[in-house]
Order: sequence, then structure tokens, then C-alpha cells
Amino acid sequence: MMIERKVFKIYLPRMVHGYWPFGHHLIAQQGVHDAVENQHGAVSVVLDHGQLLGVKPDEYERVQ
Repeated sequence: MMIERKVFKIYLPRMVHGYWPFGHHLIAQQGVHDAVENQHGAVSVVLDHGQLLGVKPDEYERVQ
């Protein structure tokens, strides 16, 4: 079962990377990115290769 998620834009004022041990190799550069939100309100950046990188509330600003 595939869950549909609405895509929206966020701005990252600085580079964000994943944390050890999960996702420590994932990086989102500063700038505007597509993002999705899960049913609990957690926001993730959609990276170029389709992977998701979770971001904390103080790491981004909503653009839309």
C-alpha cells in the first residue's frame, strides 16, 4: 500500500546532514527543497535520489 504525501517547499538556511547511525551519509544543501510531512507532523526533505532526510523544526522554514 502506497501512501500519498503532499509535497511542499521548505528553505534550509544552512546545510543539514543525517545523524549516526541512520542517515549520517545523507546531506541537504542550503536552499529551497521539496519536502513531505508524515501523519505525525514530522517533516523530511526529499533528496535528489528520492531518499528522505528528516529535519528538525529549527532547521527549516516553510516557503509555501
